[in-house]
Amino acid sequence: MKNNDTRLIRLTLEGDDTAFAELVEKYQKQVHALVWRKIGDFHIAEEITQDTFLKAYNNLATLKQSQSFASWLYVIATSRCNSWLHKKYRQTALIRDIDTLHPQKTTYSEHVLEENERIAEKAQREVVKKLLAKLGESERTVMTLHYFGEMSCSEIGKFMGVSTNTIKSRLRRAQQRLQKEETMIREALDNFQITPHLTENVMREISRIKPVTPSSSKPLVPLAISSASAILVVLLIGFGAQNLLRFQKPYSLESISERTIEIVKAPVVLNHQSKPQWQKRIGGTKSSKDINDGLTEGTEKVENNLTQDAMQWNLPEDAKARLGKGRINDIQYSPDGTILAVASDIGIWFYDSDTHQEIALLTDHEGEVTDITFSPEGRYFASRSKHNSEEGKILLWDRTSGTQTTLAVDTSVFLNIGLRFSPDGKTLACGIGDTVTLWDSVIGEQKSTLTNETIENNIYLSFSTDGETIVCVNGEGTVSLWDLITAKHKQTISGQKMITLSAALSPDGKTIATGCENGAVYLHDLNTSELKSTLSGHTWDVDNLVFSPDGEILASASYVDNTFCLWDVDTGERKRTLTGHTWDIRGIAFSPDGKTIVSGGADDSIRFWDVHTGNQKHIITGHTDFVASVAFSPDGKLIAVGYEGRNIRFSDVNTGQPVKTFDGFEDWIPSIVFTRDGKTLVCGSGENVHILDSQTGEHKMVLTRQTSSKQRSGIHSVALSPDEKTIASGSEDKTICLWDMFTGKQEKILIGHTHRVYSVAFSPDRKTLASGSDDNTVRLWRVDTGETQIILAGHTHEFEGVKSVAFSPDGKTLASGGGDNIIHLWDIDTGEINMTLIGHTHWVFSLAFSPDGKTLASGSVDSDIRLWDPHTGKHKKTLTGHTGWVRSIAFSPDGKTLVSGSDDGTVLIWEIDP
Repeated sequence: MKNNDTRLIRLTLEGDDTAFAELVEKYQKQVHALVWRKIGDFHIAEEITQDTFLKAYNNLATLKQSQSFASWLYVIATSRCNSWLHKKYRQTALIRDIDTLHPQKTTYSEHVLEENERIAEKAQREVVKKLLAKLGESERTVMTLHYFGEMSCSEIGKFMGVSTNTIKSRLRRAQQRLQKEETMIREALDNFQITPHLTENVMREISRIKPVTPSSSKPLVPLAISSASAILVVLLIGFGAQNLLRFQKPYSLESISERTIEIVKAPVVLNHQSKPQWQKRIGGTKSSKDINDGLTEGTEKVENNLTQDAMQWNLPEDAKARLGKGRINDIQYSPDGTILAVASDIGIWFYDSDTHQEIALLTDHEGEVTDITFSPEGRYFASRSKHNSEEGKILLWDRTSGTQTTLAVDTSVFLNIGLRFSPDGKTLACGIGDTVTLWDSVIGEQKSTLTNETIENNIYLSFSTDGETIVCVNGEGTVSLWDLITAKHKQTISGQKMITLSAALSPDGKTIATGCENGAVYLHDLNTSELKSTLSGHTWDVDNLVFSPDGEILASASYVDNTFCLWDVDTGERKRTLTGHTWDIRGIAFSPDGKTIVSGGADDSIRFWDVHTGNQKHIITGHTDFVASVAFSPDGKLIAVGYEGRNIRFSDVNTGQPVKTFDGFEDWIPSIVFTRDGKTLVCGSGENVHILDSQTGEHKMVLTRQTSSKQRSGIHSVALSPDEKTIASGSEDKTICLWDMFTGKQEKILIGHTHRVYSVAFSPDRKTLASGSDDNTVRLWRVDTGETQIILAGHTHEFEGVKSVAFSPDGKTLASGGGDNIIHLWDIDTGEINMTLIGHTHWVFSLAFSPDGKTLASGSVDSDIRLWDPHTGKHKKTLTGHTGWVRSIAFSPDGKTLVSGSDDGTVLIWEIDP
């Protein structure tokens, strides 16, 4: 596929427009499916699809790599959708009401026939839309792209930035949930046909505005132009979305890759005891007593005195403090065993493996760091990242010379699991898309690429002990062997033909272990291809596998059931099960001497275990999972943080020190609110509302929804009325429940929304409750009667509707943010839109007014926080620092501080200008 795209692009640049017509034919359904999903109008999506291909044609010479053409189209299409949405919301109501969709009919009978067809088609789409609304957001996307976009699971994975196995799992769940309706949806989506003349229309427009085509595939921009000038030219042209710039540079088919080398001021953790300048560059360190001195075996918790200081390293601009060190994605020991490297959502942490204290935080990546690896001799260190599942980079450090190399790969293509050095450290292998790319570690240049169907959806790669063979494992457990020198495929070993999530190659290169969705681990002999043994001990997904250095022990861990097992490789017997983690084990690694194994979880712990006894030796704290909600105590001294890991943690605002933790919840904590006196806390978790003593954590009451419906009623949001007599909860089952704060009695159920209710908020006078739903509407309810006062319709995303609502302090304005990336400010009296705020590039997930009403803060899936003047609509400032979704934001009582919680596992405390 890639070679075909490369050939067609080359021919197009040489002047052959029929080649570009082939590209339009190839990708038009996929692009249209994506556009349709974003804007919700089938026919306008056709126009934007045509515009996308015209934009691509006019800028084809600036494409970095031909193999990224599909991803490039996705970025262009997204940009065009945003432009269309922005233009739409600037139009007046009169213009919006003009019907431009009905051309003159030559005869009345023809008009009737076409009108009936249009009505039937629209009705069918509405039925399908309602059926798809039963699914979760990710499942809806997969269904639409698979059946209407005619995309394979692998193609969808590359577009969405997730693994093929994940897509398969989502599609399977969607089919199981819909059951009988799935066939109708599939047939209906198959029957939705875009115009057969789309390619013809695009090519006709190209012939009309066709630019001068270069005589060869060389760049349109003169070669003598500087890189800075080239960027200036692009900016002056106004090419479009900022994300598009990452695909642009003078196009050259002769150049396989390019590299960028930066001289780092100090070698990367070359010798952290003798290189203090490295620590200074990263953010500093302090010597302190070993946190684990004198610990007895079985210790459950160890506080690291340095952790709170380390959390403040490399703070973003305008941030006063950080809580948390980011979600763990990978863990590796240095070859000499002196350093433990931890890849997190905010950067790479380096710990002294003896003292277990932080050495450094590396934040050269702009997004979450997903993989890290040391070369066997320890000279090189490589890492890679992604940002919002769309972009990232691979960095290569020479720890001896102190050079840092950025490998020029298109990481908008899905990065498969796998980043490994050859035994001699001279070659770095990386899974990118459906290929494995080999790099020269010494000079940082690409050597070769491995490609065939066995590598697609690759989940693991490694080198044989002699360095002559590369071993790859895909998502079905198929093992493929490749010759490193010739880059030729040598052998294929069929696996268990089930979803495979992890793999590991034994140190002697004779055994390959694979962990599967069914909780089993399979050991195959690489020489004979025979199944040696099956290890059964997990109940669900086996996500982590690693052999001990001597190859005698295999460690396995499950992300789902939190079990951690050590196996005897020869006998297949389970030696022991290590217990202690309470949430998501995300990485495991043996120390080079094989005496210690370390495990990192989303439960605020990195745990060190004695391999022979199974005893827990030390714990490093600070790494957590997604932050779901944040709230200030009324006195502004404490921050309460609700985590996906089913607990609430309190921290001192001024010092950042942890104060206490409340556990005992059945699910994550999507919403938190304090009473005015600060003595009581109300939160939602699972299908319940919890009322707690904020001092002791005692659960005063647990309010459970009384309903005859079998539909899941998980709570997304809670709000407390200003008089503190009523609690409102918005749920997955499309309803809102009103509860008596003192008795816990369920007073009313508000019914009207047709999709999940994501956000609820009381007006300052307590008379009105606002609710935002995925049905794209905001409803205003009378609290006393439970009746709907008015329905505010303005958001337009087909599936991702209103994610957040917030009243201004004076109660005159309601802000709503949604999946269409925009914020509406509504006049409560008239129900009209006062203004629309545009700037975010992804869903607006959280909103908060400052206490004085002069600032509106918005948090988004694009990782940014924007500050607005709600009276003028002016954008005041953007706070950038998170690497994941910003799910929750809150102002301090004095309005001088803003706190934000993110999927990256951190809370940032920002200083806000008055």
